Amino acid sequence: MEKFLPERDSTWHLSKYLILTLLLFSLFIVQDSFGQTNVPVQGTVLDSSGQPIPGVNVVIKGTINGTVTDLDGKYSIQVPEDAVLVFTFVGFKTVEAPIGGRSTIDVTLEEDLGDLDEFVVVGYGIQRKSDLTGAISSVKSEDISRLPVSDVTQSLQGRVSGVQITQNSGAPGAGSTVRIRGVGTLNNSSPLYVVDGMLLDDINFLNPNDVESIEVLKDASATAIYGSRGANGVIIVSTKQGSFDAETRITVDAYTGVQQVANKIDLVNARDFAQLANELEQNVGNEPIYNVNDYGEGTDWQDYIFRNAPINNVSLGASGGSSKSNFNLSVNYFDQKGVVKESEYERLTIRLNNQYKFSDAVTFGNNLSFIYFNQQNEPGVIGNAYRAYPIFDPTQPDGSYTDTSPVGNPAAQFEYNSNNQTNNYRAVGNFFMDVKFLKNFTFRSNAGLDLAFEDSKSFTPVYFVSPTQQNPENSVNVGNLRNRNILWENTLNYTKEWDNHRINLLAGITTQDFYTETLGGGRRNLPGEDPSLWYLNAGELTTQTNSNSAGDWAMLSYLFRANYTYKNKFLFTGTFRRDGSSRFGEENRFGNFPSVALGYNIIEEGFLLDQNFLSNLKIRGSWGKIGNDKIAFYEGRPVVTGNQNAVFGIDEQLIYGATLTRLANPFIKWEETVTSNLGFEFGFFDEKLTGEFDYYTRKTNDILVGVPIPSYVGSANNPIINAASVKNSGIDLTLNWRDQKGDFSYNFGIVASTVNNEVLDIGEGNEAIFGGAVGISGYLGSRTTIGQSIGHYYGYKTVGVFQNEADLSSIPKRGPEVAGDLIYQDTNGDGAVNNNDRVILGSPIPDLIYGFNFGFDFKGFDLRADFNGTYGNEIYNAKKQTRFNTYNFESSYLDRWTGAGTSNSEPRVTNGGHNYEVSDRFVEDGSFLRLRNIQVGYNFSEVALNKIKVQNFRVYLSGTNVFTWTKYSGYTPEIGGGNVLGTGYDSGLYPLARTFNVGISASF
Repeated sequence: MEKFLPERDSTWHLSKYLILTLLLFSLFIVQDSFGQTNVPVQGTVLDSSGQPIPGVNVVIKGTINGTVTDLDGKYSIQVPEDAVLVFTFVGFKTVEAPIGGRSTIDVTLEEDLGDLDEFVVVGYGIQRKSDLTGAISSVKSEDISRLPVSDVTQSLQGRVSGVQITQNSGAPGAGSTVRIRGVGTLNNSSPLYVVDGMLLDDINFLNPNDVESIEVLKDASATAIYGSRGANGVIIVSTKQGSFDAETRITVDAYTGVQQVANKIDLVNARDFAQLANELEQNVGNEPIYNVNDYGEGTDWQDYIFRNAPINNVSLGASGGSSKSNFNLSVNYFDQKGVVKESEYERLTIRLNNQYKFSDAVTFGNNLSFIYFNQQNEPGVIGNAYRAYPIFDPTQPDGSYTDTSPVGNPAAQFEYNSNNQTNNYRAVGNFFMDVKFLKNFTFRSNAGLDLAFEDSKSFTPVYFVSPTQQNPENSVNVGNLRNRNILWENTLNYTKEWDNHRINLLAGITTQDFYTETLGGGRRNLPGEDPSLWYLNAGELTTQTNSNSAGDWAMLSYLFRANYTYKNKFLFTGTFRRDGSSRFGEENRFGNFPSVALGYNIIEEGFLLDQNFLSNLKIRGSWGKIGNDKIAFYEGRPVVTGNQNAVFGIDEQLIYGATLTRLANPFIKWEETVTSNLGFEFGFFDEKLTGEFDYYTRKTNDILVGVPIPSYVGSANNPIINAASVKNSGIDLTLNWRDQKGDFSYNFGIVASTVNNEVLDIGEGNEAIFGGAVGISGYLGSRTTIGQSIGHYYGYKTVGVFQNEADLSSIPKRGPEVAGDLIYQDTNGDGAVNNNDRVILGSPIPDLIYGFNFGFDFKGFDLRADFNGTYGNEIYNAKKQTRFNTYNFESSYLDRWTGAGTSNSEPRVTNGGHNYEVSDRFVEDGSFLRLRNIQVGYNFSEVALNKIKVQNFRVYLSGTNVFTWTKYSGYTPEIGGGNVLGTGYDSGLYPLARTFNVGISASF
């Protein structure tokens, strides 16, 4: 067992007393806040036609305190006598109303199609969009819930500039790889997720219908408040909340649909396979083994393993509140069968959000999610279906499974290898308290918790299909995983607005603690195969195996931010965060991370006030430094592992031992990322046309990398040092057009981003780092070196095929090539082809990431369509290269060389050998354009709904991943994965599904 607790020095203990002191201080002075003179104000908010508007934000100017209107457009709030109320709602112009001694204030809002983002969620608060100095993109709930996905991040594809989201797999419940403005480190490059104030590493548990908005923070001005946790960007998720003084509202969202494989790989049929297999035998000097005329189409193994699979989703919600409390409750059931048989994902999510007003000064609340999911993983049939001979049938006439050697029979795998289940129980949420005092101060204490318990079990029965596909002893394996993430944050906020000035100050202390433990075991030779026996105690004691490991780390942080606005024109943001991580030794435990940003609302200048052409114009710039500590647990400490036992002596006595299995470097320190951003925001024609343009640079220094050491040292890992440096730069562009003509409204949007990734340094010796697929000579196909992008493909460039003996005698060769083999370029011109002739073959990093969308509404009908894509990236077709036996062939082999002049690109048919080196033969264009989603809906009229007491009712049809335009020959050009040093390798992914749904949305 491995378990190593982080060192806790006096700083960590001191932080607890500081936090406690701040909390007690705030409670002591809360009596002052009770003494404030507040008056009740109520009213109704209507649109220009006199209809009430539910959900309008009513906020006390200069604060984040307020309420929202109920279903009848009514509100009620306690405010200071000299306050000003600010009324905001999506699609309407903002109205400010001084109290002026009034107890009733009715407001009429005018439509403003361009003003869609008046307030934006930022780190530890909200802010006027006009006051923002950072690069922040926002996506609203209606664009998030439209896609039938289990992972909320997938709904951001093609919607946010500067963000690349790649599905890791098409398997049910599979997650995504998220990259914000490229890859800035050789370690974990995933962003931080913040859900209602809880800091997390993933949001796979979220029900999309629970999400109110998602903000993506991209530059230092926006992310620096999260310090090292935000080194790779931050995604803030705000879930739906209830409303004070609001009637209970019931919502129903449901859809059902069918999934199918979006694209199959073009493999040869049985007749063509027999022909190619015969040629392969002849090419190695053997006789043909098949009579080609005996075969036709044969078995399409892809058709055998794939199916049309159902997908279902039901969400029920209720929200409302009294004058003292509000609630939002939702229950979601998501069930996705996989397009590969024997794969499934089932999830139940319960969310409860509450707020309780103890007084006008004190509010308590909670945001809680409880999640259960069950996942069945497909039994590894995809690779075998790709390689299995089409000349074989799945079963014999007697019903037994066919021996499909050298590949396992996928049909037998479904029966014998499908007992593989994972259950996960998770609770995620936070409890918070807000205390207002001294008129302008707000103290918040926020305690968050993320608990996950996962158990897995697999059972394999006794079976025999062939000598290479058998299991002579049944076996059971079980595993348990426990994760604990505890967060405690205490922040103090000061807000004041006077004359032409607006200021907001934030200070706080936050600490977070993580713990994880795994436990696994297995036994063989159970007395039977009934599920009641699938437990370790049923197996033979002498066959048992077990493993157990644990680890934890903690972080302590101090934060400060100042926002200042003068005349709504000049903007300033300054942020400072000091982070301490137990992953580092005492000397380098803490790092300081500042940022500063300036903005200029040019549209507020007097000479622009009396014109109708330009409605917004702002320039902003930021600079900041952010840290990163995302290395594995205890890379900064040595690890000693027990159970290193041996037998010694004449009497063969067992001696128990332990050994050092991980070396450590106590002097490693924080990675540091320095970012700068220059942005422009603009709007034309009363905000019908809006846009943002950003140019950014992002340089990461002192990247934590492992350095190779001799094997005789005995360490299982490479010690970590600070060595490498990487730079990313590029542009982000967002454009939106919205307009309305009578009953017809329409919109169009486009996002585009470029990423230029360059490695500046990789440490002492500047030796390249290799990864990815292995060629026949043992060379890895991915390389990271100075002056190039991270993880680019590196191998031989092909320049043709040896056609005859004349070519063999005149063209440089790598080895004993014969006619029909590939010609690799002699790049250095020394007359020989060897390791020194390898060149850069492409990169998995796109030159351009883009997306566009359009939609319209007309008399109850609506249409929405979303596209996304990439340009300039390559994919390495590793599954085609991996060929150590005779397997089935992709259809490209039909263009192979069979004699002089027949082909100068596809070599003769061989298994392994010269033609399977890492080369551009396996590098394909990964650019694509995908119709991500299209949806057509109809909203029934209010007149018809009022008769049945329904507020709204909408039906829709939608299609997801409807079509993909790409040159790539695999299942999908989206190749995800978390290893930044070896991305873009397709070793046989679970295919992406095309989905068609019918659904409803209703509220009562």
